[in-house]
Amino acid sequence: MMIKTRPMMLALGAVAALGLAGCASDSASMEKESTDYIVTGLGDDRQEALEEAKERALEQCEAQDRDEFIIEEQQVLGPNTSPEKRERAEAMVEGGTVNEDTNLAALNDDSEGFKAIWSISCR
Repeated sequence: MMIKTRPMMLALGAVAALGLAGCASDSASMEKESTDYIVTGLGDDRQEALEEAKERALEQCEAQDRDEFIIEEQQVLGPNTSPEKRERAEAMVEGGTVNEDTNLAALNDDSEGFKAIWSISCR
């Protein structure tokens, strides 16, 4: 009885393996590279600064043929932000590539309004 059961179990195992392999052909996975960008939004209040950062992030990702983004890190600076937090936020831009479209005035703005700085990945 043991001899007959073992070949049958091996055959069932082989059929199951073939079935799983067959399912794999109906699906696929692929890795998409995301690109990191620093975007900045300025505003008279916190919400306006966040909206400006969102608009710039969407524009940047659309230029890369992506339609959404992930906020990897966020810093929001306001009129009463401590010097330490300002320093951490400004450090976010270090190592970034500057091109003709980079608005240096927005990156370096030190006005009394609000400033949202996001590190984003486009998806």
